[in-house]
Amino acid sequence: MISPIAVFVLIALVVGLIAFLGWWFSDDQRAKRAMRGVPKRSIADVIEGERARIVGAVEVPEPLTAPLSGRPCAAWRVTVEERRRSGKNSYWKKIVDEHEAVEFFLTDGTGKARVEQVIVKPVLAHDARGGSGFLNDPTPELQAFLADRGHDTQGWVFNKTIRFREGVAEPGEEVAVVGTGRWERDPDEKARAGSGYREAAMPKRLVMQPSEGGSLLLSDEHDVLG
Repeated sequence: MISPIAVFVLIALVVGLIAFLGWWFSDDQRAKRAMRGVPKRSIADVIEGERARIVGAVEVPEPLTAPLSGRPCAAWRVTVEERRRSGKNSYWKKIVDEHEAVEFFLTDGTGKARVEQVIVKPVLAHDARGGSGFLNDPTPELQAFLADRGHDTQGWVFNKTIRFREGVAEPGEEVAVVGTGRWERDPDEKARAGSGYREAAMPKRLVMQPSEGGSLLLSDEHDVLG
């Protein structure tokens, strides 16, 4: 006969395995594994048409404003979850998973890369967190963000229990980008050199764009940067 302790241990192992598999096969972890599997190159060493991973500091001429923290950034991602009940049990239901990006530049000391706007769900460290609940009012930013997406923070009597996580790619932050490299003449260098600058001598800059049939990936997670 199996002892109650053995049953408890077995259940704990099964629950742990399910949680691990859910994490391992999540979209973010699959994206990070895909990024780590791409060769890392300095910007100057990327070959025309090569799919590569470059790492550099963010420069963004026209930054976005992160919706919940108000930080200037090249890209942001926000996830919001609401605690719900099912019988005697409660669980977190994801109600928002949204992101936005603009064109920006990366520099790494060897050159400069222009990163196109097409980013497929950036994997960003969630360095801003918060929420609402009983005796914990939501911020005006969170209320407005959810209201614009058809969600309310107020329950029948009390605030709904909500938590959010926000990640951004900030100016000056080191991030990794995976895509296909293409070289173009750098119009900024020509402008600085003046109208007499010879076209043939114009410096080039890298452009990171989606691979054919693939995507352009972005992350500031440490295990992708190395």
